[in-house]
Amino acid sequence: YNLEYDLDLFNIVAVGDFNMGAMENKGLNIFNTAYVLASPKTATDGDYMRVEGVIGHEYFHNWTGNRVTCRDWFQLTLKEGLTVFRDQEFSSDMNSRAVKRIEDVRGLRGRQFAEDAGPLSHPIRPDSYISMDNFYTATVYSKGAEVIRMYQTILGVEGFKKGMELYFERHDGDAVTCDDFLAAMSDANTYDLSQFSRWYNTSGTPTVSYSYKINAETKKFELTLSQTTSSGKPLHIPIKFGLLSKGSKQEIVQTQTLHLKDLSQTFEFSVEDELEGVVPSLLREFSAPVKLVADSDRLSNDLIIADLSYLAANDTDGFNKWEAAQGIYTKFIFEKLLPGGDDTDLSKFSLEAFGRTLKDKSSLEKDCAIMAYALTLPSEAGLSEDFLTTFDTKLDPVAIRKARGVVKELFARSYYDEIMDIYNILTLKMNEEEELKVDAESIGRRSLRNVLLEYLCAVKTTPEELSTAAKVAYSQFETSNGMTDKLAALGALVNLDCDERQHALDQFYVDADGDALVLNKWFSVQALANVDDVLDRVKALTKHPDFTLANPNRCRSLITAFTMNAAKYHAEDGEGYKFLGEILTELDKLNPQISSRMASSLIQWRRYDCNRADMMKKELEKLRNMEKISSDLFEVVSRGLN
Repeated sequence: YNLEYDLDLFNIVAVGDFNMGAMENKGLNIFNTAYVLASPKTATDGDYMRVEGVIGHEYFHNWTGNRVTCRDWFQLTLKEGLTVFRDQEFSSDMNSRAVKRIEDVRGLRGRQFAEDAGPLSHPIRPDSYISMDNFYTATVYSKGAEVIRMYQTILGVEGFKKGMELYFERHDGDAVTCDDFLAAMSDANTYDLSQFSRWYNTSGTPTVSYSYKINAETKKFELTLSQTTSSGKPLHIPIKFGLLSKGSKQEIVQTQTLHLKDLSQTFEFSVEDELEGVVPSLLREFSAPVKLVADSDRLSNDLIIADLSYLAANDTDGFNKWEAAQGIYTKFIFEKLLPGGDDTDLSKFSLEAFGRTLKDKSSLEKDCAIMAYALTLPSEAGLSEDFLTTFDTKLDPVAIRKARGVVKELFARSYYDEIMDIYNILTLKMNEEEELKVDAESIGRRSLRNVLLEYLCAVKTTPEELSTAAKVAYSQFETSNGMTDKLAALGALVNLDCDERQHALDQFYVDADGDALVLNKWFSVQALANVDDVLDRVKALTKHPDFTLANPNRCRSLITAFTMNAAKYHAEDGEGYKFLGEILTELDKLNPQISSRMASSLIQWRRYDCNRADMMKKELEKLRNMEKISSDLFEVVSRGLN
């Protein structure tokens, strides 16, 4: 945006005890050590990407946060949503745009959508708060960034730049509001954004449903889109759309933006010569932060699955090609949740989609990172959000993990030889490298090999299979020359009941040699283990001499990590909730900001069955009745109970 840094010196300081990721103080940026210190021996590729993004974020804040700042705290998304969007675009330009978009959307769905569906749901511009510390949310940051992205989608890249130029021209040196930003975008492009402004005060995740038909008389493809919002008022939702021919497998309607402004609208496209039919590709590039669902009253389940299968194989939009495969895998996993679920067509489509990706030589040669994501099953967090949208029942995290594991093992067994062959090819290539590189190509290769390792280690039923899985993982652990591959191997080993597991954990700890950031990984990988006694292991680790609640990074590395281990944290006996409640009681005395954020793992009780919900509420009530509860924790707990 042609925004030059206006000082001669860019000062930074790294702090090991810091609640936030970083702080954009003018002329002196403060960074959590986790977001500024990195070397191949201590940092994973993911760490490097986060360091790059956070440093970019704080640097960009010089203009969008410092030179132009917020009039009041209610406008926080003005600087944070805008700057998150800028750092996302920066990282996309520096690396793979398609991979970055997939990563951002996975994060949004896993965390922000859950926030939108819970008691802490709020618009990106909230209207009240008790503690300002609780204002730094996924909604304000991540959803706020998606709202900024929609400006660019609606106005175009050049139109968005014109709006930014006018915004800085008008407000350099001022404290302003979200309305000032919207006005600059509107005035610079002579575009009415009055309806779009509703995004700033509408909470919850909108749902967009779709149906379509081909009108036999007019030879037109008729697409009907309908939206549901928490306010009941229609938002201005930009839907990027394309239309593919089943006959030619080519786009007959190239990507264009449909502007959904009413509760329901129908769009028409000529398909006169398409005798074999067409398939719509909707919400390309994830052009709006909404849940897209097929209208099952108008579209059959067979047609929906067939369309997803076609898009997974032929869509020209990279994000939607990945999204279609995820949609098939999600339906297949959900089928395994149902008693007697055995849809042979769905099984066939799922295995074909996985196998087609695995055998795609062009991806293996050109973009291993995309291939890695295409082979990765939907996350448990993402599955949970989709489950609540799809079924009129409560969440069972244990059942979701089991069903996902069944599908993972099926894929692994069905293509075991192919998976092992590609794993070995990548291993040979990486062993030939003289030095470890942190570039897009190398990161992609490591990412793919580690996804394949997960599948290889999913085959472990017999003693022989378990022994083979352990040997493959331990070999990678021993020979890895960087943290990415070593940690991935350790992550696989902690899920296996084998001697190599403890050997690797002991060696990793010794190799850490007291490095705080590496030790954080050692704690986290154990807290995330899919083993029956993981809670006992976590409790024991709280007594470890290197563990302390006083350090935010160390605390998060163990306690927050365990709460992310959904099937174990939400065990039916409720011991996970009791453990967290006890930790929060102590933590609130030391660090109210961190205790309030961790409490969010208790407030979503409405999503679960009565037994789990009652136990979660019991812990919340204990916390609310504490003698000296902080205002930070009190706000979260009270909203969770009320």
